Amino acid sequence: MTEKIGKYRIDGKLGSGAMGVVYRAYDDDIARVVALKTIRVELLDGHSGAELVARFRNEAQASGRLVHPNIVAVYDYGEADGVTYIAMEYVDGRPLNDFLTPEVPMDLSACVACMSQLLAALDYAHARGVVHRDIKPANLLITPTAQVKITDFGVAKIESSTLTQVGDVIGTPSYMSPEQFRGERVDGRSDIFAAGILLYQMLTGARPFTGAASVVMHQILNTMPSPPSERHAGLHPAFDAVLARALAKRVEDRFQTARGFLTALTDAHLQHTGGVPPGEEDNERTVLAFSRPAPRPAPPPHTGTGGQHHSAASGAASASGAAGGAGASVGHTASLSASSPQWLVEVAPELQLALSLQIGPMAKLLLKKEAHDAADLDVLCRRLLAHIPTEPGRAAFLASVQVIKRKMGLGTVGTTSLGRGGADLPPSQLSQVASGGTALQLSPEVMEHAQQKLLPYVGPIAKVLVKRFAKVTGDPAEFHRLLAAQLPNEQDRAKFLRELGA
Repeated sequence: MTEKIGKYRIDGKLGSGAMGVVYRAYDDDIARVVALKTIRVELLDGHSGAELVARFRNEAQASGRLVHPNIVAVYDYGEADGVTYIAMEYVDGRPLNDFLTPEVPMDLSACVACMSQLLAALDYAHARGVVHRDIKPANLLITPTAQVKITDFGVAKIESSTLTQVGDVIGTPSYMSPEQFRGERVDGRSDIFAAGILLYQMLTGARPFTGAASVVMHQILNTMPSPPSERHAGLHPAFDAVLARALAKRVEDRFQTARGFLTALTDAHLQHTGGVPPGEEDNERTVLAFSRPAPRPAPPPHTGTGGQHHSAASGAASASGAAGGAGASVGHTASLSASSPQWLVEVAPELQLALSLQIGPMAKLLLKKEAHDAADLDVLCRRLLAHIPTEPGRAAFLASVQVIKRKMGLGTVGTTSLGRGGADLPPSQLSQVASGGTALQLSPEVMEHAQQKLLPYVGPIAKVLVKRFAKVTGDPAEFHRLLAAQLPNEQDRAKFLRELGA
């Protein structure tokens, strides 16, 4: 791998695509980590290469004039060592499509929080003459603290730019506006249309326009999707009116500004909640929803009959990951059937909480799915372990299960072992109380101390983790071990525990 491009030291490869490679790099001059986006040299020959460089420079110019907390910042553009590059803000995040599961609506608090940041950023960009023109999940990065960052302004339109003329069709078909398909001049209202498609997808778990590109184009130009409240039971009809306006075919009938869209969305959310504004619990749910990506559902195996095959999307309903997703709520316990055994009814609330700390809000639906015909707690936990992607996460979940078993008096349930990381922890003198909390409460000083020590390792999510694990155990030593298990690096876990004096 290349060791240096211009003044930037190359530390690793972040990704690659048809256009080029993105590296993690370091600027020695100002001691800053950057993402270095480059163009593949073999693409730079002839007229098409010149156009590619022009678009690349356009991205730098479009992003470079925008300084906003929800837009990836551009620091530098240049050519060195035969490579054309853009140095931009390094974002520790994942694209929004990693958190979208087919047919599973996103948690409403997370959805509104995400859209609010997106619309605020678009309003800022539009006011400065920049239209993105390719708003879609892949171009929205989500950090572990649920901050949204718009990236990839490669096809952006800048006022007075002659790079893209009327008649060009630029964008991603499933998220394009009618005027983009017609090759007409676009403005900020095209981004508003794309944002409406994204909002519909998050609210319902499905895009409003689907199929081959030609089918999608016909739908976008001629048909309105069914109201989101018809696809998501319990969603307030106020969201229908917001989407109807955002997805209007004529630009004159749409929201004229992203700020107007945001105001309408906020009002609809307040109607849904009965006028109650978002609180701390909503913020925590949002952070948890975006703290870990939802596993992608795997397609069912090909049976070889009838010449059919299943894509990840078409097989989502039966795939294990599709039982839940980033959209499942953590605010309520999974609904169990009336015939559920008593042990399951008793452990479900705490088991869902322990699972949600490892995989996010999809825990609710996964618990409901895997609890079906589970003979005992050990069997159920083995099933749930399969959905936790990391070894530290599995170890932390098993530690929580041991606490739950002791609290519920279920220490001898089942005859099978839970597997790796399932060794019993010392008794914690806990017992279940009617409120669902712990009999032994952690002191505010213990919680604050742990939060301050955890903060350098995981950032602002430390507060969420401390509050959640304080509901699981009241034993300080056990509390510290559960927090340490959230750190993926063994050295960091040991150092964290030393800092706590544990």
